[in-house]
Amino acid sequence: MKDAAKELLRVGRFTPVTSYQRFGYVCGALLVASGVFHGLVYLVDGGPWEGPVSWRKPIVFGLSFGITLATLTWFMTFLQPRRRVGWALVGVFAVASLAEIFLISMQKWRGVASHFNETTAFDGAVFSAMGSLVSVLVLLTVIVAARSFLPMDAPQSLAWAIRIGLVLVLVSQAVGVQMIVEGGNTFGAAGALKVPHAVTLHAIQVLPALALLSLLSEATDRHRMRIVALGAAGYVGLIASTMVQTYAGRGPLDLGVTTSLLALVGLVLLATSGLLALLGAAGSPRPAVLGRADRRR
Repeated sequence: MKDAAKELLRVGRFTPVTSYQRFGYVCGALLVASGVFHGLVYLVDGGPWEGPVSWRKPIVFGLSFGITLATLTWFMTFLQPRRRVGWALVGVFAVASLAEIFLISMQKWRGVASHFNETTAFDGAVFSAMGSLVSVLVLLTVIVAARSFLPMDAPQSLAWAIRIGLVLVLVSQAVGVQMIVEGGNTFGAAGALKVPHAVTLHAIQVLPALALLSLLSEATDRHRMRIVALGAAGYVGLIASTMVQTYAGRGPLDLGVTTSLLALVGLVLLATSGLLALLGAAGSPRPAVLGRADRRR
Protein backbone atom coordinates (compact mmCIF):
# COMPACT_ATOMS: atom_id res chain seq x y z
CA MET A 1 0.00 0.00 0.00
CA LYS A 2 2.79 2.40 0.90
CA ASP A 3 4.62 1.61 -2.34
CA ALA A 4 1.44 2.20 -4.33
CA ALA A 5 0.94 5.58 -2.63
CA LYS A 6 4.53 6.58 -3.41
CA GLU A 7 4.09 5.51 -7.03
CA LEU A 8 0.86 7.50 -7.28
CA LEU A 9 2.61 10.59 -5.96
CA ARG A 10 5.42 10.03 -8.46
CA VAL A 11 3.27 9.59 -11.55
CA GLY A 12 1.13 12.54 -10.46
CA ARG A 13 4.24 14.72 -10.25
CA PHE A 14 3.00 16.48 -7.13
CA THR A 15 6.57 17.57 -6.32
CA PRO A 16 8.53 19.69 -6.88
CA VAL A 17 6.21 22.68 -7.10
CA THR A 18 6.68 26.21 -8.42
CA SER A 19 6.25 29.27 -6.22
CA TYR A 20 2.79 30.04 -7.62
CA GLN A 21 1.73 26.41 -7.13
CA ARG A 22 2.85 26.56 -3.52
CA PHE A 23 0.70 29.67 -3.11
CA GLY A 24 -2.26 27.93 -4.75
CA TYR A 25 -1.94 24.85 -2.55
CA VAL A 26 -1.71 26.95 0.63
CA CYS A 27 -4.79 28.95 -0.34
CA GLY A 28 -6.63 25.74 -1.25
CA ALA A 29 -5.75 24.29 2.16
CA LEU A 30 -7.06 27.45 3.85
CA LEU A 31 -10.36 27.13 1.99
CA VAL A 32 -10.71 23.46 2.95
CA ALA A 33 -9.82 24.35 6.55
CA SER A 34 -12.56 27.00 6.48
CA GLY A 35 -15.07 24.39 5.34
CA VAL A 36 -13.98 21.97 8.08
CA PHE A 37 -14.07 24.72 10.73
CA HIS A 38 -17.61 25.69 9.78
CA GLY A 39 -18.53 22.00 9.85
CA LEU A 40 -17.44 21.89 13.49
CA VAL A 41 -19.41 25.07 14.17
CA TYR A 42 -22.47 23.42 12.63
CA LEU A 43 -22.08 20.39 14.91
CA VAL A 44 -22.01 22.70 17.94
CA ASP A 45 -24.51 25.33 16.86
CA GLY A 46 -26.94 23.11 14.94
CA GLY A 47 -29.68 24.68 12.89
CA PRO A 48 -31.09 23.68 9.49
CA TRP A 49 -28.84 22.21 6.82
CA GLU A 50 -30.93 23.52 3.94
CA GLY A 51 -32.17 27.03 3.42
CA PRO A 52 -30.64 30.39 2.43
CA VAL A 53 -29.17 30.97 5.91
CA SER A 54 -27.38 27.82 7.03
CA TRP A 55 -23.90 26.62 7.89
CA ARG A 56 -24.12 24.46 4.76
CA LYS A 57 -23.08 27.42 2.62
CA PRO A 58 -19.63 28.12 4.15
CA ILE A 59 -19.04 24.37 4.64
CA VAL A 60 -19.84 23.19 1.12
CA PHE A 61 -18.46 26.23 -0.70
CA GLY A 62 -15.26 26.22 1.34
CA LEU A 63 -14.57 22.55 0.64
CA SER A 64 -15.56 22.76 -3.03
CA PHE A 65 -13.58 25.91 -3.80
CA GLY A 66 -10.54 24.61 -1.92
CA ILE A 67 -10.47 21.27 -3.74
CA THR A 68 -11.08 22.94 -7.11
CA LEU A 69 -8.29 25.46 -6.54
CA ALA A 70 -5.85 22.69 -5.54
CA THR A 71 -6.83 20.70 -8.64
CA LEU A 72 -6.31 23.61 -11.04
CA THR A 73 -3.00 24.37 -9.33
CA TRP A 74 -1.90 20.78 -9.91
CA PHE A 75 -2.89 21.02 -13.60
CA MET A 76 -0.21 23.70 -14.03
CA THR A 77 2.39 20.92 -13.68
CA PHE A 78 1.30 19.61 -17.08
CA LEU A 79 0.32 22.88 -18.76
CA GLN A 80 3.67 24.45 -17.79
CA PRO A 81 2.82 28.13 -18.28
CA ARG A 82 5.48 30.78 -17.94
CA ARG A 83 6.07 31.90 -14.37
CA ARG A 84 4.23 35.21 -14.77
CA VAL A 85 1.31 33.54 -16.52
CA GLY A 86 1.17 30.89 -13.79
CA TRP A 87 1.04 33.57 -11.10
CA ALA A 88 -1.67 35.43 -13.01
CA LEU A 89 -3.84 32.33 -13.40
CA VAL A 90 -3.32 30.62 -10.04
CA GLY A 91 -2.77 33.78 -8.00
CA VAL A 92 -5.90 35.57 -9.19
CA PHE A 93 -7.98 32.36 -8.97
CA ALA A 94 -6.80 31.82 -5.39
CA VAL A 95 -7.43 35.39 -4.22
CA ALA A 96 -10.86 35.50 -5.89
CA SER A 97 -11.77 32.16 -4.26
CA LEU A 98 -10.66 33.35 -0.82
CA ALA A 99 -12.66 36.55 -1.22
CA GLU A 100 -15.77 34.63 -2.35
CA ILE A 101 -15.67 32.27 0.64
CA PHE A 102 -14.99 35.17 3.00
CA LEU A 103 -18.14 36.96 1.80
CA ILE A 104 -20.27 33.79 2.01
CA SER A 105 -19.01 33.04 5.52
CA MET A 106 -19.41 36.65 6.65
CA GLN A 107 -23.06 36.70 5.62
CA LYS A 108 -23.79 33.51 7.55
CA TRP A 109 -22.11 34.89 10.67
CA ARG A 110 -24.25 38.01 10.24
CA GLY A 111 -27.31 35.75 10.11
CA VAL A 112 -28.39 36.75 6.61
CA ALA A 113 -28.52 35.01 3.23
CA SER A 114 -25.38 35.24 1.14
CA HIS A 115 -26.98 34.56 -2.26
CA PHE A 116 -29.78 36.53 -3.96
CA ASN A 117 -29.96 38.85 -0.98
CA GLU A 118 -30.65 42.49 -1.79
CA THR A 119 -32.58 43.28 1.37
CA THR A 120 -30.26 46.17 2.22
CA ALA A 121 -27.80 48.19 0.17
CA PHE A 122 -24.91 46.42 1.92
CA ASP A 123 -26.33 42.95 1.24
CA GLY A 124 -26.90 43.89 -2.39
CA ALA A 125 -23.31 45.13 -2.67
CA VAL A 126 -22.03 41.85 -1.18
CA PHE A 127 -24.04 39.75 -3.62
CA SER A 128 -22.88 41.93 -6.51
CA ALA A 129 -19.25 41.54 -5.42
CA MET A 130 -19.74 37.76 -5.22
CA GLY A 131 -21.08 37.77 -8.78
CA SER A 132 -18.06 39.75 -9.99
CA LEU A 133 -15.67 37.33 -8.30
CA VAL A 134 -17.41 34.34 -9.87
CA SER A 135 -17.15 36.04 -13.28
CA VAL A 136 -13.39 36.27 -12.78
CA LEU A 137 -13.23 32.58 -11.86
CA VAL A 138 -15.24 31.63 -14.94
CA LEU A 139 -12.97 33.69 -17.22
CA LEU A 140 -9.85 32.07 -15.74
CA THR A 141 -11.38 28.61 -16.15
CA VAL A 142 -12.11 29.35 -19.82
CA ILE A 143 -8.48 30.39 -20.32
CA VAL A 144 -7.11 27.26 -18.63
CA ALA A 145 -9.54 25.02 -20.54
CA ALA A 146 -8.54 26.58 -23.87
CA ARG A 147 -4.84 26.20 -23.02
CA SER A 148 -5.36 22.53 -22.16
CA PHE A 149 -6.16 21.74 -25.79
CA LEU A 150 -2.62 22.71 -26.78
CA PRO A 151 0.17 20.11 -26.26
CA MET A 152 0.53 19.08 -22.63
CA ASP A 153 3.48 17.53 -20.82
CA ALA A 154 1.38 14.50 -19.80
CA PRO A 155 0.39 11.08 -21.12
CA GLN A 156 -2.52 11.10 -23.54
CA SER A 157 -4.94 9.53 -21.07
CA LEU A 158 -4.22 12.07 -18.33
CA ALA A 159 -4.21 14.97 -20.80
CA TRP A 160 -7.70 14.07 -22.04
CA ALA A 161 -8.99 13.48 -18.51
CA ILE A 162 -7.87 17.03 -17.68
CA ARG A 163 -9.42 18.47 -20.84
CA ILE A 164 -12.77 16.74 -20.37
CA GLY A 165 -12.84 17.71 -16.69
CA LEU A 166 -12.24 21.37 -17.52
CA VAL A 167 -14.94 21.40 -20.20
CA LEU A 168 -17.42 19.90 -17.73
CA VAL A 169 -16.46 22.55 -15.17
CA LEU A 170 -17.51 25.15 -17.72
CA VAL A 171 -20.84 23.34 -18.10
CA SER A 172 -21.21 23.46 -14.32
CA GLN A 173 -20.48 27.17 -14.30
CA ALA A 174 -23.09 27.67 -17.04
CA VAL A 175 -25.66 26.06 -14.74
CA GLY A 176 -24.48 28.43 -12.01
CA VAL A 177 -25.12 31.37 -14.33
CA GLN A 178 -28.64 30.07 -14.91
CA MET A 179 -29.20 30.09 -11.14
CA ILE A 180 -28.53 33.82 -11.25
CA VAL A 181 -30.90 34.22 -14.20
CA GLU A 182 -33.60 32.23 -12.41
CA GLY A 183 -33.03 34.25 -9.25
CA GLY A 184 -32.51 31.11 -7.18
CA ASN A 185 -31.82 27.41 -7.19
CA THR A 186 -35.26 26.18 -8.29
CA PHE A 187 -36.16 25.50 -11.92
CA GLY A 188 -39.80 24.96 -12.79
CA ALA A 189 -41.89 23.31 -10.08
CA ALA A 190 -39.13 21.68 -8.03
CA GLY A 191 -35.99 21.24 -10.18
CA ALA A 192 -32.86 21.77 -8.07
CA LEU A 193 -30.22 23.47 -10.24
CA LYS A 194 -27.61 22.96 -7.53
CA VAL A 195 -27.61 19.19 -8.19
CA PRO A 196 -26.31 19.23 -11.82
CA HIS A 197 -24.13 22.20 -10.86
CA ALA A 198 -22.39 20.24 -8.08
CA VAL A 199 -22.20 16.88 -9.88
CA THR A 200 -20.74 18.41 -13.05
CA LEU A 201 -18.26 20.57 -11.15
CA HIS A 202 -16.36 17.66 -9.61
CA ALA A 203 -15.65 15.78 -12.83
CA ILE A 204 -12.45 17.82 -12.67
CA GLN A 205 -11.33 15.63 -9.76
CA VAL A 206 -12.89 12.28 -10.67
CA LEU A 207 -11.59 11.88 -14.23
CA PRO A 208 -7.96 12.90 -13.60
CA ALA A 209 -7.96 10.66 -10.50
CA LEU A 210 -9.12 7.78 -12.70
CA ALA A 211 -6.36 8.56 -15.21
CA LEU A 212 -3.76 8.65 -12.45
CA LEU A 213 -4.89 5.29 -11.13
CA SER A 214 -4.65 3.76 -14.59
CA LEU A 215 -1.07 5.04 -14.88
CA LEU A 216 -0.03 2.59 -12.18
CA SER A 217 -0.67 -0.36 -14.50
CA GLU A 218 1.51 -1.95 -17.17
CA ALA A 219 -1.15 -1.17 -19.80
CA THR A 220 -0.41 0.88 -22.89
CA ASP A 221 -1.64 4.44 -22.99
CA ARG A 222 -4.18 3.37 -25.61
CA HIS A 223 -5.72 1.01 -23.05
CA ARG A 224 -5.61 3.73 -20.41
CA MET A 225 -7.39 6.01 -22.88
CA ARG A 226 -10.19 3.45 -23.11
CA ILE A 227 -10.51 3.44 -19.32
CA VAL A 228 -10.69 7.24 -19.19
CA ALA A 229 -13.19 7.32 -22.08
CA LEU A 230 -15.36 4.75 -20.30
CA GLY A 231 -15.22 6.77 -17.09
CA ALA A 232 -15.98 9.99 -18.94
CA ALA A 233 -19.00 8.38 -20.65
CA GLY A 234 -20.24 7.17 -17.29
CA TYR A 235 -19.80 10.57 -15.68
CA VAL A 236 -21.59 12.27 -18.56
CA GLY A 237 -24.43 9.78 -18.06
CA LEU A 238 -24.70 10.84 -14.41
CA ILE A 239 -24.67 14.50 -15.41
CA ALA A 240 -27.35 13.85 -18.04
CA SER A 241 -29.56 12.19 -15.42
CA THR A 242 -29.34 15.25 -13.15
CA MET A 243 -29.94 17.60 -16.07
CA VAL A 244 -33.04 15.73 -17.29
CA GLN A 245 -34.37 15.55 -13.75
CA THR A 246 -33.80 19.23 -13.04
CA TYR A 247 -35.01 20.70 -16.32
CA ALA A 248 -38.15 18.60 -16.12
CA GLY A 249 -38.89 20.60 -12.98
CA ARG A 250 -38.77 17.52 -10.75
CA GLY A 251 -37.20 17.34 -7.32
CA PRO A 252 -33.98 15.36 -6.76
CA LEU A 253 -35.84 12.42 -5.18
CA ASP A 254 -38.73 12.47 -7.65
CA LEU A 255 -37.03 9.95 -9.93
CA GLY A 256 -38.44 9.05 -13.33
CA VAL A 257 -37.67 6.13 -15.63
CA THR A 258 -35.36 8.09 -17.94
CA THR A 259 -33.36 9.70 -15.16
CA SER A 260 -33.06 6.41 -13.29
CA LEU A 261 -31.80 4.58 -16.39
CA LEU A 262 -29.30 7.33 -17.20
CA ALA A 263 -28.02 7.32 -13.63
CA LEU A 264 -27.78 3.52 -13.56
CA VAL A 265 -25.90 3.32 -16.87
CA GLY A 266 -23.62 6.16 -15.78
CA LEU A 267 -22.81 4.51 -12.46
CA VAL A 268 -22.14 1.13 -14.10
CA LEU A 269 -19.78 2.64 -16.68
CA LEU A 270 -17.97 4.74 -14.10
CA ALA A 271 -17.66 1.82 -11.68
CA THR A 272 -16.42 -0.45 -14.47
CA SER A 273 -13.72 2.03 -15.48
CA GLY A 274 -12.66 2.37 -11.86
CA LEU A 275 -12.53 -1.42 -11.43
CA LEU A 276 -10.43 -1.82 -14.58
CA ALA A 277 -8.01 0.82 -13.34
CA LEU A 278 -7.79 -0.84 -9.91
CA LEU A 279 -7.22 -4.29 -11.41
CA GLY A 280 -4.44 -2.89 -13.59
CA ALA A 281 -2.85 -1.09 -10.65
CA ALA A 282 -3.03 -4.27 -8.55
CA GLY A 283 -0.71 -6.01 -11.02
CA SER A 284 3.02 -5.43 -11.26
CA PRO A 285 3.36 -1.69 -11.69
CA ARG A 286 5.99 -0.31 -13.95
CA PRO A 287 7.42 3.23 -13.89
CA ALA A 288 4.88 5.20 -15.90
CA VAL A 289 6.23 7.30 -18.72
CA LEU A 290 5.33 10.86 -17.96
CA GLY A 291 6.40 13.82 -19.98
CA ARG A 292 7.29 14.72 -23.49
CA ALA A 293 8.34 11.21 -24.40
CA ASP A 294 4.65 10.34 -24.61
CA ARG A 295 3.35 12.74 -27.26
CA ARG A 296 0.55 10.87 -29.02
CA ARG A 297 -2.18 13.41 -28.38
